Amino acid sequence: MKRNQLMLGVLLAITSASAGAAESAPSATESMAAMAHSGHDHAAMMGMGKPMSWTAYPTLKVKSSGESRERMVAIVVPQNIAADGIDAWSNNLIDENGRRRLPLDMAGAKLDKPTSGGFHWLAAREEQDSAVRVASSVYYYGERGAANPTDMFMHQKHELEIVPQPYPREHSRYRANEDWKFLVRFNGQPLPEQKIVLETSNGSRSELISDAQGVVVVSIPDDFKAETEGKKAGHGRPGADFVLAAEHADGGKNYLTAFNAAYGKSAFDQRSIAMGLGFTLLGMLGAVPLLRHRKAKKNDAPEQKAEA
Repeated sequence: MKRNQLMLGVLLAITSASAGAAESAPSATESMAAMAHSGHDHAAMMGMGKPMSWTAYPTLKVKSSGESRERMVAIVVPQNIAADGIDAWSNNLIDENGRRRLPLDMAGAKLDKPTSGGFHWLAAREEQDSAVRVASSVYYYGERGAANPTDMFMHQKHELEIVPQPYPREHSRYRANEDWKFLVRFNGQPLPEQKIVLETSNGSRSELISDAQGVVVVSIPDDFKAETEGKKAGHGRPGADFVLAAEHADGGKNYLTAFNAAYGKSAFDQRSIAMGLGFTLLGMLGAVPLLRHRKAKKNDAPEQKAEA
């Protein structure tokens, strides 16, 4: 009898504890509402905007796939930003501004290769109450004779922007130990003395200030280490990512914009110099037999003439 009473007491205690936990734990609906209230919309709930490990700033990650250049497809994935679509600008006029809207799904936004290829400016925008956040990047579809993207880049797309001045040429890229200029502007006007933050996926961080014309000179850091050279930027070359970010308040709103791109090792790093010297030495060694042959032929020429 006492044993049965003890077991009944234990069951009642477990039931009571479970009920208390159920009352205190939020429901799925409440969790989704809290997420939406904190600034994450439907796109974030679907998996868009997942955080990156190396930066908290909003960025765009582009993944390429395809059996050939003609079938190449780029997937644009927004990170650290909740957006319901990706805007793509190009020199191929989709509307009067060369803009088209790419819908987002679980995998990202699909950017098909247009007929004439070329440069594309990509952007994701999130606006919640008094906060506006924008992530921007550039993607290039290989195409000979692609139109110069400068005019398209300079076309105003958002309130606060960081624009390359210029962007690396076709078949080129950002490299460590190189200086690059960027224009910071608000509503189309340069922002002087504006703070810009630079972060890299290799762990570097620095702050810069724009000049009177809103231009900031960014020195890409040479922060590659042996353990970070596993990532390849193409053709087996080590690569990393960087992001430039700026914040500006105006009219009761706070604007944050970020531009991200990839960069590679310096063209004059020790390995490149060593490889260059190696190829030069091989070329010199390969030329020695040819020089000897020419010298021997030259020495034999007078003897042949004398015999004649």
